[in-house]
Amino acid sequence: MNIPLTPEQRLFAAEHHGLVYSFLNKKHLPENEFYDVIIFGYLDAVHDYLTRKDLQIYSFSTIARRDMSRSLSNYYRDQHRQKRNATVISIHISRPDNNLPLEETIGAPDELMQQLETRLLLHDLASRVSKQQMDMVRLRTSGYSDRDIARKHNITKDQVKKQLNEVRSVLEAICYG
Repeated sequence: MNIPLTPEQRLFAAEHHGLVYSFLNKKHLPENEFYDVIIFGYLDAVHDYLTRKDLQIYSFSTIARRDMSRSLSNYYRDQHRQKRNATVISIHISRPDNNLPLEETIGAPDELMQQLETRLLLHDLASRVSKQQMDMVRLRTSGYSDRDIARKHNITKDQVKKQLNEVRSVLEAICYG
C-alpha cells in the first residue's frame, strides 16, 4: 500500500491491532520473524475496510485475516521461487563427475596468446586507420600525453583527441561490430 493512512484509519488500526498478534499466535508464527510480513496485509485491510462500503457487510476481523493470509502466502511463494533457491557452486569443491575442483580445470591466462591477439588486433586496426593515427596509438600506448603527441605531429591537442576518438570508434567496430 502506497497511500498513508488517514488519522481515522490510524486510530482504527490501533484499536484492532490485537488481531495481528492473534493471527500470528493462531498460525504459530514467531513475531520477530513474521510481524513485518503480516502487518502490511493488516494495514491494507484497514484501508480497504474503511474506504470500501461493500466490505463493511463483513466483520473487520474477517477482512483482516483474509489480507494477512494473502500477505503470508505471497511471502511463502516468494521464498520458494527458483531465483531464491539457486544451486550454489563453488570452484574450490570437486564435482562428482570429476576429481578436480573447478578452479583447477580453468586455464590460466596465456601470455603468448594475449600477445598474439593484441598483434592481430593492431594489424587489423592499422589497415583501417591512417599512418598518423596509428603512430598516435603507438605513442599513446607508450605513455605519451596528448600534448606530447600534438607537439610531435605539429597539431593541436584537440586534433589529437579527435583523431584518437576516430581510432576508438574503428576499434569498437572491430571488436563489437
